[in-house]
Amino acid sequence: MSAVIPLRVESGCADAPVLRERGQREVFCGLTGIVWLHRKIQDAFFLVVGSRTCAHLLQSAAGVMIFAEPRFATAIIDERDLAGLADAQDELDRVVQQLLSRRPEIKLLFLVGSCPSEVIKLDLSRAALRLSQRQAQAGRADVRVLSYSGSGIETTFTQGEDACLAALVPEMPVAAAPADAAPDLLVVGVLADVVEDQFRRLFDAMGLGPVRFFPPRRAGAMPAVGPHTRLLLAQPFLADTVLSEGQHVERQLDRCRAIKPDLVVCGLGLANPLEAEGMTTKWAIELVFSPIQGFEQAGDLAELFSRPLNRRQKLAAPLAAAQAA
Repeated sequence: MSAVIPLRVESGCADAPVLRERGQREVFCGLTGIVWLHRKIQDAFFLVVGSRTCAHLLQSAAGVMIFAEPRFATAIIDERDLAGLADAQDELDRVVQQLLSRRPEIKLLFLVGSCPSEVIKLDLSRAALRLSQRQAQAGRADVRVLSYSGSGIETTFTQGEDACLAALVPEMPVAAAPADAAPDLLVVGVLADVVEDQFRRLFDAMGLGPVRFFPPRRAGAMPAVGPHTRLLLAQPFLADTVLSEGQHVERQLDRCRAIKPDLVVCGLGLANPLEAEGMTTKWAIELVFSPIQGFEQAGDLAELFSRPLNRRQKLAAPLAAAQAA
């Protein structure tokens, strides 16, 4: 048996037509991406500029215990800010200064926009630039302040990670490599540290290298990119990447009913209605919070999909027996 299996690529992403849809879409707050982002970049901090609802959402989603000190917080926009009685930029500067004084280990601070901050047109990109310059003037040039939007107005669930990574791209150094240099691989998307370590071992065994990961575990270890860099999108929920633009829920449901698949992977809001129509569903959120990448996780991934099918079979067996009797 040949040790090398030839791959026949009939078509690729570049050949697939882009699905463009405009209509009703499922949305959920993009702030939830902070739940896994803050665990990955160990010296970063995510400061949400939003309401008390934003703060409650993050606390509930992250399940942070009361004695823990997480790497995220919410700068509350109150009635004075909404009414224009206070300068929101000055208030934000004060909160950031207090935060960086209290947490000197922070090297990368994200100002994360929310629905309230976008409603009052708070320019967080300008604030991030101003605060970065202020840190440099204070002799802390190693502290960078960036911004991105996690607002549920414009983003949905996992698009918060897309926006965060896009904000980091300008911070990546340019790789200086000769024209005949071999390609290098950049794995894009938040991976659990244990999965990243498994990937490194696997790529080393395959003789692939150098292999780097984005985002990195430390803000000061941004991988360099250049013409020879090849990308592997390990996180399947990077919606802003090469095949669907927009969303039309009604058309999605029509296609689903026409195809009648064995299993529908969907959000929580659609799972129960589709189950009522006799379809078997799988909550997409489980794929976000489960480490499913890599060969060593193949069994866990298979179990995620087999579990609802097994449940359906067990529920159908008594009904079939009763009908036969």
